[in-house]
Amino acid sequence: MLAPCPRGWRADGAETIDLAREAVNTCYWPLFEYEDGEYHLTYRPHHKLPLVPWLKRQGRFAHLFQAQNEPTLELLEHWVDEEWSKLLCKCGEPDEAAWQAHLQESGCLLR
Repeated sequence: MLAPCPRGWRADGAETIDLAREAVNTCYWPLFEYEDGEYHLTYRPHHKLPLVPWLKRQGRFAHLFQAQNEPTLELLEHWVDEEWSKLLCKCGEPDEAAWQAHLQESGCLLR
């Protein structure tokens, strides 16, 4: 369970629901179930959002936005992408490129 804490996250209390939703849409906090030895994705964003804007909204990560920490931000984004790919594989879901192609073919993407 992800429960944003305005005081600990150093974010506006009015943004807690949006921060939790964005955590899911960045795939930092994917929604899935594990039952009887099988993984099942319960939600997949139409378009995976980048991690950095979500981190930037939280004061607890302010230190990451100093110039010397740019490589750390890149590593974090890469780690989330790798973990998301592993989860998709475990769930028997298509990779991100195939998913985007499917959405485009079916007219689900406005981009």
